[in-house]
Amino acid sequence: MPARSDKVALIGIATAVAVADQLTKFSLVSTIGPGRLESRVEVVDGWLALEYTENRGAAFGLLSGLVPALAAASIAIVAGLLLHYMRQARPQLWHTLAIGAIAGGALGNLVDRVRLGHVIDFLSVGSWPNFNVADSAITVGVLILIWGWTRPATAFDMARATD
Repeated sequence: MPARSDKVALIGIATAVAVADQLTKFSLVSTIGPGRLESRVEVVDGWLALEYTENRGAAFGLLSGLVPALAAASIAIVAGLLLHYMRQARPQLWHTLAIGAIAGGALGNLVDRVRLGHVIDFLSVGSWPNFNVADSAITVGVLILIWGWTRPATAFDMARATD
């Protein structure tokens, strides 16, 4: 079981991500959300914009209309990752960061799905589909997990695992 400090760090990261996600969405909705004159603000002309969109599916709008199933899937995935994390005697920092980012991002989008029936996306980069802070955290968390699980173990890793 992870040390108390590892659990506190995990909860802190997840909370920070979820709160940042919800605050950015709240700020966006109050300025360029539904019923506003503008639904898009160019930040870097033709490349980066803030644009209010409602995503009723999963990534890139896939599985649109399956809000209950998507909510259940995100809960199941996060629960599985947390169980895996809790089985670690001394999780590495990268592991705590990754699971915290994924859990926080999933929570941020889950709040939208439960409260609104859709996820608010607002970051528009080039021709890429719009996304949000939660999506970014999930993506970074998954990349950190892949990196951590595929890199060779170091002497530091071995020493921490036996502490």
